[in-house]
Amino acid sequence: MEQDPALPHWRPTRFAGEPQLRFETDSVELRAWLDCQPGSINRNDTGSRGMALQLWADESLLLAEWPLGALLPDSRRLASVGGRVALAQPAGQAGRRLALRLVSGQQGAWDRLHDCKRLLRPYRFLQPGLTGALQVSIDAGRLELAIDGIVNPRPAGELSGTLALELWALQLPYDGGSFQGQPLGSVTLGCLGGQQQWSDLRPSWHWPAAAPAAKPKGQLTLMLREWTPAAYVTRDWRALDWPRQPGSQSLSLNHATTARLRSLPGVSDKLARQLVASRPYHSLEQLRRVRGMDERLYARLRDRLVL
Repeated sequence: MEQDPALPHWRPTRFAGEPQLRFETDSVELRAWLDCQPGSINRNDTGSRGMALQLWADESLLLAEWPLGALLPDSRRLASVGGRVALAQPAGQAGRRLALRLVSGQQGAWDRLHDCKRLLRPYRFLQPGLTGALQVSIDAGRLELAIDGIVNPRPAGELSGTLALELWALQLPYDGGSFQGQPLGSVTLGCLGGQQQWSDLRPSWHWPAAAPAAKPKGQLTLMLREWTPAAYVTRDWRALDWPRQPGSQSLSLNHATTARLRSLPGVSDKLARQLVASRPYHSLEQLRRVRGMDERLYARLRDRLVL
């Protein structure tokens, strides 16, 4: 039986020059050049490996993907690739270290890395975010939040999608990508204009019996979510300490006097002054950074303090 001859084709091997990325709210446009080498492929080889470009943040979050079809390199063996695709924008206000990867394999299983181009400067995505201190408490069966502010750093006149706050008990600490956990409550806030902010927000909702404060499970996390054409996406978050039920004997880390803090077991006069000097605290986790605080003492104090 006559077989099809092997067909010449081109396979990209590495990036050539510096790629260009242009971000919009939930999409990204790429322009890049790839160095190509001649190869061969059989028409009947349906299991052949494909190739793609991927955009990653901090080596752990996949943001975008460009599958590569047949390439037509120029006389220098360089092929222009790119286009605009959907962007899984990472949550948070911190700068992200971005990298483009040239990979091969099958859709959903790109298992071989051929080249990686890291962008030199961290990139900060413009998106609504939480600002200042955030406190959580329980009163009369309702969970209450005190939020200093929510800001929209996008250009003036660029209205956000509908913003909402969601409280979750997550299986793992959140890093800005996808997550799994148990939803505990939500409240819709509305739309916020670019270069504007809301201040002194105090949303509240019924504390679900499924998540009693006496037996917390998972990482309590507040999500700031924005409605997009693809549904709600996370724009910012804060890890929270599980609130205590009313009536528990706890000192306020942000408001207790030096003398009251010194009355706690294991707290010296010097450490009490250091605790006061390090205010304000946004989370009890920040106790770990106070000079003179070790893990053993932190474990003892955590259940005796509130923000």
